[in-house]
Amino acid sequence: MADSTHPSIQERIDSLLRPQRLEELDPFVIMSFMPIDTYDQVADIGCGPGYFSIPLAKHITYGKLYALDILDEMLDSLQARVSEVDMGNVEVLKCGSTEFPLPVESLDGAFLAFVIHETEDRSAFLGAVKDLLKPKGWCIVLEVYRDDPESCLPPERRIGPDDLPALARESGLRFSWWRDINGRHYMALLRK
Repeated sequence: MADSTHPSIQERIDSLLRPQRLEELDPFVIMSFMPIDTYDQVADIGCGPGYFSIPLAKHITYGKLYALDILDEMLDSLQARVSEVDMGNVEVLKCGSTEFPLPVESLDGAFLAFVIHETEDRSAFLGAVKDLLKPKGWCIVLEVYRDDPESCLPPERRIGPDDLPALARESGLRFSWWRDINGRHYMALLRK
């Protein structure tokens, strides 16, 4: 049972899928800045209930989307949504914090929406993501700014865009660029 300070899993799912999120985080606007191709093999790592997964899968019509999360409830919610919209190019998979059920160098890209701040060992996590990427593969990172007053995330857990170059280097990736999304969130591109 959830207490008043910690939302239940269902409350988290409902919050992540609320229609109002489109006003500040439109997946199709975000994808317009991504180096994504319709034939790509992409993993949405830390996919949650799939707020970004289904739009990504719709974009890679000839490719495949692997939606990975550590929580069964998130994966069950996403699987139900995938079944509703009959998306045949989505595979929903359970993963660990740095253990992913995909072959090394099997992905063109990885999508990490608000997940790096959740990991205990950020360098190991990004290193494991890097291993999944083909040579010259891409990794999109979405995060909240360190100084965002509306975020419920503790400031010490947040990652600013200025933190990403060193973090990328530590994990064997190259930092390419970052851009503001809406004044609260930013996106960045890392490359293998």
